Amino acid sequence: MDIASIIGIIAGIGFVLYGYTMDGGVISSLWMPSAVVITVGGSVGAVILAYDLKTLKKMPKLLLELFISPKSKINDTIEYLITLSQTAKQNGLFSLEKAVMSEDPKKKIDPFLKRGILNVVDGTDTEKISELMQNEIDVYEQNKLQAISMFDTSAALAPAFGMIGTIVGMIQMLSAGMDNPDTLTKAIGVAFITTLYGSLLANCLFQPVATKLRTRLAEYRLEKEMIIDAVCAIRNGINPKMLREQLFSYMILSPKSKKKTEKPGKKGEIK
Repeated sequence: MDIASIIGIIAGIGFVLYGYTMDGGVISSLWMPSAVVITVGGSVGAVILAYDLKTLKKMPKLLLELFISPKSKINDTIEYLITLSQTAKQNGLFSLEKAVMSEDPKKKIDPFLKRGILNVVDGTDTEKISELMQNEIDVYEQNKLQAISMFDTSAALAPAFGMIGTIVGMIQMLSAGMDNPDTLTKAIGVAFITTLYGSLLANCLFQPVATKLRTRLAEYRLEKEMIIDAVCAIRNGINPKMLREQLFSYMILSPKSKKKTEKPGKKGEIK
């Protein structure tokens, strides 16, 4: 569970409401179904128009991912890559096929890594291996960014529909005139509360969600690029100790691994 996401949403909306009550405001007065229909309904409709059904189906899953803290396996992956390097050094590159195909089912190997190692066994040169694996990352990243862009679009549309609600409220105000105080009051409420809803949705939900998902995608790319470097190094017959030194920088760069980072030459030193 990603506690930061939960705290962020609660704090973002909670402090706005708390600040409103500090000067005597009543929270119930901020609830207006018509404003919700205009702002939320309008934004949802525009997003549906902007994307195809296949992409739209990814939105609920992305929202769920937001509250699940991803587990970084970068340290375990590094150790496994070093083990593969030792195997290749001792028994040759062909021995890697057995190593990646006969692993314990409980310890699942990254399919991306496995495909890279099998390319090494097939004798593919490093440039081609790097190109194939990089293309796979690019395709995944492009699909993910397209899905994430739904939240960017929502962040742009929500305030716009809030302004539309404001215009609708002003039209109601002009239509009501000064002879009908109740209608006039409701029109003023629609005019201002729709803008509030639009700004809250954009700045407390949609834009932060897009930022967090892009940050996680960047971490994904970092780990996959590390695998590419390691696979190509194994193909070139790198010394396992040198491989550890080479991959150590990725442990430093990965935010999830900073607390677990150990200097090369200490625990698990390869001689």
